[in-house]
Amino acid sequence: MSIEACIAHAIHNDLDIIEALPEIHSIPMEELEIYIEQYVLEVQSSLCDIILGQGEPYLKSKDAAGLCATCLESGIELPPSMLLRMCQTILQLSTVDARFILDTEDGKSLYYVKVAV
Repeated sequence: MSIEACIAHAIHNDLDIIEALPEIHSIPMEELEIYIEQYVLEVQSSLCDIILGQGEPYLKSKDAAGLCATCLESGIELPPSMLLRMCQTILQLSTVDARFILDTEDGKSLYYVKVAV
């Protein structure tokens, strides 16, 4: 799985918007969707830049804590425990080789998955 896809999955699974953005309660409802979308895109872009630029040693050694520390030092402003969960998810998914095969007649997607154990 590509690093970009791993990061997207980690954001989807592990990012808690309420915890990451406590100021969200004071944002007007009509601005909320755009605000959150911009924030998520910014986090995703920053994580991609940092991990692709500096994360290779941590990915190879499966060092989630080192990857997390690098992201924090590089300016990712997320709670450390949340960022660590995201880094753990990224490392887990980076060892998964998944390819879309087809959609079945009953609407289910079929993937080829190879996992290193």
